[in-house]
Amino acid sequence: MSTFTPTGRQKSSAQNAIDLLRQLAIPQINLNLVDNAVTTQSGQNVAIFINYLPASSEEIEGILTTDVRRVEYLDFPTDPRFQGHEHVVNFIMQKYEYGGYTKATVSENFLVGKLSSRASVYSKFAYKSMTYDLYAGASNHNINHSGTSIIGDYSLLSPGGSPEQITRNELFENSHFKYNQYPVTFRAIYDSDKTQIANTVGFNFDQSPTAETSGSLTYHPGNGNDYSYCRAEPYTSRYLVWQRNYYFILPRNFHLGVTPSINYGHTNYSYNYATSQSGTSEIVNQSKENALQVKGSATLYKLINDRQNAFFRAYFGSTSNDVSYYGTSPYDNDFSDIYAGATIGYNFSTPKWNLNADAALQWEQNKINSESISEFYPLINISAGFSPSQKHSFRAYFHFGANYPGAGDKTPNILQQNELMYYTGNPNLGLSRQVTFNFSYNWLLSNKFSASAFAQYFGEYNLFVPIYQHYHDGSALLRTYTDDGNYNRTQLGLSFNYKLLGGALQLAASPSISFYRMTGLFDISRNPFTCNASATYYLGNFYFQASYQTRSLAVQGNRGVIYKDRDFYQILAGWSRSKWNIRLSAMNLFRSD
Repeated sequence: MSTFTPTGRQKSSAQNAIDLLRQLAIPQINLNLVDNAVTTQSGQNVAIFINYLPASSEEIEGILTTDVRRVEYLDFPTDPRFQGHEHVVNFIMQKYEYGGYTKATVSENFLVGKLSSRASVYSKFAYKSMTYDLYAGASNHNINHSGTSIIGDYSLLSPGGSPEQITRNELFENSHFKYNQYPVTFRAIYDSDKTQIANTVGFNFDQSPTAETSGSLTYHPGNGNDYSYCRAEPYTSRYLVWQRNYYFILPRNFHLGVTPSINYGHTNYSYNYATSQSGTSEIVNQSKENALQVKGSATLYKLINDRQNAFFRAYFGSTSNDVSYYGTSPYDNDFSDIYAGATIGYNFSTPKWNLNADAALQWEQNKINSESISEFYPLINISAGFSPSQKHSFRAYFHFGANYPGAGDKTPNILQQNELMYYTGNPNLGLSRQVTFNFSYNWLLSNKFSASAFAQYFGEYNLFVPIYQHYHDGSALLRTYTDDGNYNRTQLGLSFNYKLLGGALQLAASPSISFYRMTGLFDISRNPFTCNASATYYLGNFYFQASYQTRSLAVQGNRGVIYKDRDFYQILAGWSRSKWNIRLSAMNLFRSD
């Protein structure tokens, strides 16, 4: 565990929990500037907790940053309250005996459309051992600058059966996109010396009543005619969430954590695609989906002595999707994914050494209507850490696991995307094996300077990848999946945080290089370099920050895709005093495209 104590300037200038992490610039983690995702420097997910309870997105936004006492970063924590997560950020907050606060947040993004706003109210109230919090939000967008152009090269067959290469150009010109979201959550927490119980209920209405794009459609070689196309993809979703977290300190140095949850959602989705090309008909794919997810885990933790502890965890999960398709390709399918497993773990610690090891046996079943595939497979995690002093720490980690295809990759339905492309899945896909090796070094020289370096290898073997087959006598393509090839990714990187001028100026950077290698049907090799950098300056009640994220490249193994995104830059200036924090940001300004 590494502990970071934010300064008063950092806390007052941060507007939420993720913002405070960005102010702290913790060297072990990376924050994506585009979507605020929190990962390790090598890309693993980092779970966010607040006072040892899982933090929802609503609580992350509603947190009162001035109440943060310290922030802990943990690798492979054995505390059962962290529910077996491998990497955790835990905010330690001031606890209220009585009273609380209400926080309102309003933001508007200009220059991206007629409307792009978010507003929320978060209220917390404590009375003795009970704490209650309520969140209500609204996100509304009305944008005319969102769309995608698609250029595809198709290997088809001519009417005579000879190979024919066609380039299809679908060029986006106009769009209209409306999006509304209204989440509401309520949580009650009981917290005493030996018991912690949290109960959360929530509802979210998520809707895109308008999602339209249109443009030009051409073919090469073609008959010289230019066509137009239009596409509409509106949807409406409603979600209900119930989640509980129990933690008990039992006699004889036993601890027990139990986390059940239920999520239910209903979605109406429509896909409509039409062109002005003669001889083609409108594609209409409409669906209604009911999704139910039930999962839970129970962890029994035993403190053997000052240096040793062990745990046993049992877990279960079930996801069912009842999907009915109407329109061009009518279907009615029931998908279900059930998993269950048991884990045994052990931890040994001295002032300088730390060893964690756990092994699990997991059973998983994927079922589509009457067809099902099930398999038992092991999961293994081993990590070892060495800290010769409080300033230096080393850690090595090994993981062996598996990746099971999702329902969308295994569906037997054939859905049409456009006049040349159809999609389906493969119900017979099996799981692929995964291994991860990671070595990291952390150097916490002082409050002014800290750094981290890592090297990691990730491999996935016999992975499932897309394949394209001739369809409708070669006049179109059908994309499905098959098991083939291996995926290898090696990463090297470092990060640092340096404070100058008595902490008024803070510099941070995290460069890394990746080596991708795919074998089999997709023979791909790429070696991209990426870097995130930021500079933050505090001047009285004002604060200023400039951030830059280079363009990144990733090879997505199960899609056989080389994905390149855009670089991203942001400058901001803010003022904070007492209970107010006002900020103006400029993101990717002066870009013409």
